Amino acid sequence: MARIADSIIGHKAEIESLFSMREQGRFPHSFIFAGPSGIGKKMVALAMAQALVCEQNQRACGVCGPCLRIEKKQSESLFIVKPDEEDVKPSIKVEAIRDLLESLSLATLGAARVVIIDPAQLMNAMAANALLKTLEEPSENLYFILIANDAQQFLPTIRSRSQVKRFSALTFSELQQVKPGQPDWAYHSARGQVDLLDTLTSQEGIGRREEALELFEKFCFDPAFLLDGSWRAAVKDRTWAQFNLKCWLQMTRDALILKTQARQGIMNTDQTERLKKLFELSNSKLLKFADLLVGAERDVNANLDPALVFDSMKVHYARMD
Repeated sequence: MARIADSIIGHKAEIESLFSMREQGRFPHSFIFAGPSGIGKKMVALAMAQALVCEQNQRACGVCGPCLRIEKKQSESLFIVKPDEEDVKPSIKVEAIRDLLESLSLATLGAARVVIIDPAQLMNAMAANALLKTLEEPSENLYFILIANDAQQFLPTIRSRSQVKRFSALTFSELQQVKPGQPDWAYHSARGQVDLLDTLTSQEGIGRREEALELFEKFCFDPAFLLDGSWRAAVKDRTWAQFNLKCWLQMTRDALILKTQARQGIMNTDQTERLKKLFELSNSKLLKFADLLVGAERDVNANLDPALVFDSMKVHYARMD
């Protein structure tokens, strides 16, 4: 059996809603699947692709030829667009979208075709505009699923032509089902994201987390932080910049919880001594810092230069009361 929906952990309500749309003939030509990375949005997209191309069942049978080919990602009805990971700054360029549109024009008419773009927020402006015309005048049986962290990362014109389906992070127990046998602090710190859990518990990730926490202390308490350019190497890569920001935001949150004498909900349960150092900062400063980190995370996700984002963040942090 190769029915993808049966293997997905979590998102039951969202999947049921999508299947209902399919059965009622209300499945839109363009969807934005928005939510944190590493929670299974692409698996849900593939499950919907099965349902759209299945010859036997509007919820996918999992055994017919089209279903099996979707499951293997070898279907002539499935088009997956992703960034070029070899680029220094990964993005989806206009050439990739033009190649996609040309392939769609040559595909067999009549059969359902599904395009998954992941992560779609990495389309550059020219690529997004190239896609827009097709979204404005979609062909029959052509469906786009744009996967992203946040629907606000798209052009308003693309959002207006797409239906947004929001997905939440996995629960603690769901994450345990996906990746059993990990320490509790890692499940808490992963915030329901499988990719972050994998990173935190890998040999490289354990070392990177320690580096991120050391850098966090320097950022908070070393007035000469900006003059020491060694930190730039740790954040020049967008993926690791995002990882640093997640670690820092969690530490800030945990410090606020501990300062209220509470322990329930602490993520970094193995970092009590580091957290106590943050007691030197006022609650007001910690709250402002948390807001600053959220904004920095949004900027890095939007493909801004990570080093410049950290530069700006330190300047703002230094001005806080």
